Amino acid sequence: VLGIAVTNKDMYLKLTFIQNVMEISCAILETRDSQKFEFSYKLELLGYMLGVSGRPLCLSSPVCYKAILAIGHLSKLKPSLILEENCELLDQCLKSLFPLPPLEKMMKEEGETVKDALPIQSLYVESLKALGKLMKTLLEEEPTTHWFQEMFQLLEASFSSAKEWERERALQATIQLLTAYQETVHST
Repeated sequence: VLGIAVTNKDMYLKLTFIQNVMEISCAILETRDSQKFEFSYKLELLGYMLGVSGRPLCLSSPVCYKAILAIGHLSKLKPSLILEENCELLDQCLKSLFPLPPLEKMMKEEGETVKDALPIQSLYVESLKALGKLMKTLLEEEPTTHWFQEMFQLLEASFSSAKEWERERALQATIQLLTAYQETVHST
């Protein structure tokens, strides 16, 4: 029982931290001078968000989803990251989402009913949407065909995965990336 209480407290603290990071990012972005403002803690906070999103490979809490949303908000702030940093950022987000077991497998392992599993499915769908928003944000920062190709190469590795669900998720993310490309790079 004590382990569950610590885990719930830990999750609550992570969610509170993530929410605060998102609020700070949004507040900066809403100011008049947001394009001039250099957020000196951006890299440090991105590192924390990547650590939070990748640690407990589990969707029984919204930590992963919220961390990816926070990464998207932080990515809009200055200073802009270099291509290699953005590649690493996106790669870590993909690695935190794609390996998660499919819903059916989680239900079998944890003895959950379909009703219990619906929130987990919802969190996964929302996490994938957050990933799509992140890819669009990263493309808006660097609206080039070269950057699009780099992003696609990160997804491409999952197409040869032995796990069907990883290939399916890579396909879903590729559709989101193509949509983001159409809306940002191609439209310019």
